Amino acid sequence: MDAKQSEYLQTVLQQYNPTQARVTANRLRQLWLQFEPANINGIKAELREQQETVGIPVPKLKAIGKAISKVARTRVNEFLPLIQLLWNEFGREGRVVAVIPLGAMELTAPEKIIPEIYQLCQTCITWEDADRLAMDALEPIIRKQPEKWLHALEAWLEDDNLWVRRAAITTIGRLPMKRPEYTLVCLNLSERLLYDDELDVKRAVSFAIRISARGEIAPVREFLARHVPPENSAATWVLCDCIRSMTKQFLPEFTTLLPRFEAWQNDPSISAKDRRSIDSAIKTLKKAEA
Repeated sequence: MDAKQSEYLQTVLQQYNPTQARVTANRLRQLWLQFEPANINGIKAELREQQETVGIPVPKLKAIGKAISKVARTRVNEFLPLIQLLWNEFGREGRVVAVIPLGAMELTAPEKIIPEIYQLCQTCITWEDADRLAMDALEPIIRKQPEKWLHALEAWLEDDNLWVRRAAITTIGRLPMKRPEYTLVCLNLSERLLYDDELDVKRAVSFAIRISARGEIAPVREFLARHVPPENSAATWVLCDCIRSMTKQFLPEFTTLLPRFEAWQNDPSISAKDRRSIDSAIKTLKKAEA
């Protein structure tokens, strides 16, 4: 943001009235529409039809959200109507802006904001919605006080809504990055979704398992060893994707699993689709071993 845009934003926030949240939301939209849109070809047309999607770069939207956070974190009740409005009616851009102050407000009033995040999760349209809620809105309190709030996500893992499950497992998987002592706990929680059939959840479970290696590698390797081979196609995809998508510098730590994958590959009962996943994982491990 340039100086003029920053000044405009500060004026908008100073004039904010909770009873007229839409006025402020419209003015914020006027601000983000001043930025050059990025390419949005990666977002499916049918999803763009469900909510306004301009393609404003995330860093620009986050800058607006951070400015809101500075005042919203001490005025939670006053700013919640604005956040709800931005999320519900101002499209993809409004949602990216809204989640940033939610994270700050959550640190001030977690008992109030965590249930709010849960409700918003159920209205997600895209994986980006769920992941932004996880990383920017839900993660701050989980990372700060995992001993108090991590257990709150256990019920989310059993929720009927796939986006609630995705947001929960994404948050859980990222915790060991800053709190490595929670690696094993988070892997055990990830195990609960290992057989989830929803593709958007499977992708998040794979992410959660492999990102946990940024905390401690040994528990992740032991987790994979314990579950290979599984007796479930969803788990097959996840376990193979963990290897295929693992951080390259970590892959040599997982080459001891190669015999397990090769033995699994020889199982005649495996479907052609599952075999392709296993073959890909083996190829990745052999390359790391070379």
